[in-house]
Amino acid sequence: MNFSKLLFISLIFMVSSKNLVLIGDSRFCGIAYDLLKMPYTYHNAVYGTGSYIVSNSPKNYQGFSVKAIAEVGASHVTFTNSNKGVNKGVSTILGTSKAGTIVLLWLGVNGLNSDGTYNYYQSLASKYKNLKFYAVSVTGVVESKAKISNATIKQFNANLKSKILSSRLSNLKYKNILKKDDPTQIYNSSTKKVVLSVNAGTMDGLGLHYHNAGNKAIFNAMLAGLK
Repeated sequence: MNFSKLLFISLIFMVSSKNLVLIGDSRFCGIAYDLLKMPYTYHNAVYGTGSYIVSNSPKNYQGFSVKAIAEVGASHVTFTNSNKGVNKGVSTILGTSKAGTIVLLWLGVNGLNSDGTYNYYQSLASKYKNLKFYAVSVTGVVESKAKISNATIKQFNANLKSKILSSRLSNLKYKNILKKDDPTQIYNSSTKKVVLSVNAGTMDGLGLHYHNAGNKAIFNAMLAGLK
């Protein structure tokens, strides 16, 4: 392939790729590190908690130019702490993002506080009105290991969805990736199939995090239909 053809293909990609930012907890850390090969900005080698990724250098994935801000053990409280690297990362990355950039929000499993989580999402959507925010449904766990009920996750998602719909913010939407709102059944709206069933075989020893194949299935489900 000659240089002119390579340049043409590169220009097509630059025009057609969509800008995407990920904001979340250890689950987005897993996707950013395993799938997108983003390094940890800080890594607590002893316990992991507090380890975070703030990547302002985009990685290309299926037509998206992706940046990430995620911390192990994070909740909405973490992101509102001005001393945290992820808090500063949000200001830096969202503050310089182009109009129309898509932002995927995936917090909640650490605490399952729908009021606090929604308030944080709403504050971002109100501040960065030129960006498009999608609050992704929290996916399931292995209950016996995670000590969290999937029924509680389902209720959290229902509450969050209701608050978002009631907000009438045009740039904040709820992105459901679950089959019939079941946190254990990950559904891809493009393929119209359940792409992952949550069980001990698809998750780590904590019952909270997904193996590489699971991360890929979940991330692809998130990206399905994004505009």
